[in-house]
Amino acid sequence: MSLADNKRSVFTTIGSYNSLNQQGKSPSQTDLYPSVNNKNDIVPFLLDVLKTVAGSVALSEAIGGMFGSLINKAEPQLKTALKKQFTQSNASEPLPSTFNNNGITVPVKTVDNNGVLKNNPNSDVGNLTYGSTTNFNTKAYDAILNSGTFVNYNNMQIKYNQSSDSFQIKPAGGSTTVGSFFDDYIDNVDLIDKKSLLSNVMDNFYGTLAKTQGKTIQQIYNELQTETLLNQVLDDDDSFVILPEKYDELLAKAREMANGSVNYDLGCGLMPSELSLNDFSKTVSSISGSTDPFYIGNQLGATIDQSTNATQDLTTENKETIKDGFFQKIIRIFTVKMLEAVTTTPQVRVLFAIMSSLQNNGVIKLNSPTEDMKNFKTCIKCMAKEIMRLVAAFIFLLAISYLIKLLKPIIKKVIKEKINQYTGVITSLTGANKLTDAII
Repeated sequence: MSLADNKRSVFTTIGSYNSLNQQGKSPSQTDLYPSVNNKNDIVPFLLDVLKTVAGSVALSEAIGGMFGSLINKAEPQLKTALKKQFTQSNASEPLPSTFNNNGITVPVKTVDNNGVLKNNPNSDVGNLTYGSTTNFNTKAYDAILNSGTFVNYNNMQIKYNQSSDSFQIKPAGGSTTVGSFFDDYIDNVDLIDKKSLLSNVMDNFYGTLAKTQGKTIQQIYNELQTETLLNQVLDDDDSFVILPEKYDELLAKAREMANGSVNYDLGCGLMPSELSLNDFSKTVSSISGSTDPFYIGNQLGATIDQSTNATQDLTTENKETIKDGFFQKIIRIFTVKMLEAVTTTPQVRVLFAIMSSLQNNGVIKLNSPTEDMKNFKTCIKCMAKEIMRLVAAFIFLLAISYLIKLLKPIIKKVIKEKINQYTGVITSLTGANKLTDAII
């Protein structure tokens, strides 16, 4: 039996169990789910299983749990994986004196491709994109405000040079070897900030922040190319090449995001969506501090009605289809934004710059994220596999919990039927014995 056949049988079996619970007609096999023929990515298949078992409620709980608990559980495991990628052959050697004394000098635009670091953290947009804690981004912004002065962060010193629009970064002391420098830095940072991640996920869907920031179509277009390459890695395509026909699609989305109004096909035709900055900010603020998966899922789902009037005249079935499509798309965006957080953010690109300098006698070989991906191919692939493993394991356990809920009443029915059968047999045997005794 092929992999596709095995997948079909899962949906058929679940459908049969559902029909037993509802005393309806058992469904036949169908190929309505694209994941049946997708052999590389297990997550879409698990999401389809989850949706088949429990519908939008389960998908809502899934994305709620990802934002509510998965990030915290994933952080230490992702740190361990990332440290392995920065383990050098000279890890046990002392840090070079030139690096200790002078550090490296790298253009801001090289480490900050998306222009995050020059947003005021106290502005409406900055409050969302910087996150909720003191981190590399906030310290880098402090350095920009205090040009020419070193600002300490973790085991680094950061100084901004206004004339060259560049950072000078050097060790702040403490780390004695190449290996300990990278390990100490990664151990003491927040790789993923919930508030920042949530903002990035929602902005990718709605374009609210892109419009508010006044990003150009070209800026957004460049960011979408980076995201597309990371998406392809998650789908086990490490060619780092975007097919020509994909560029028109990315350019169209870049235009929509720049206008803050994005069209999505969520199962019932194209749905135009536009979420105001006020609704966007309220949603992020209410969710970022919560660990309740149902609350988080409900708040995210509420943005559908906030951003569009398309659901007002739809049937209940179509509304559920839209919710299913929304949550599945958000889960996919969540996954790629997790990968971005550990491969293309300013604090990680600074590490790449330092590693490049140490490997090339002080010469930094760093360009744009899309150009650098081939050079850091191994790291990106390893981090993608780790993230997919974590996400798949989370959804799998959730799917199992719903399957158990589905099977529990069925098992009770089967046990009751067997008990009735055995009772009938025993009763008949007992009656037969009485008749035998009477004859004797």
